[in-house]
Amino acid sequence: MTQDTDPGVSLEEHYKGYVIYLENNADQHTGGYEYSVSDGDNILTEGLEFDSEQALQQARDFVDALD
Repeated sequence: MTQDTDPGVSLEEHYKGYVIYLENNADQHTGGYEYSVSDGDNILTEGLEFDSEQALQQARDFVDALD
């Protein structure tokens, strides 16, 4: 597991026609990484994980479940 501590983590990934956004949680006391999945116009889901790789995997798993 990779723990990112860089306060500037930000990722936009196009995955199976959806857009995944990943960035540091703005709440520094809670920490972690916020993710969201968008179809371009609407946010379909969003969540919080304490590991950046897990957050990205959760977002991909959501998209995979839509198929």
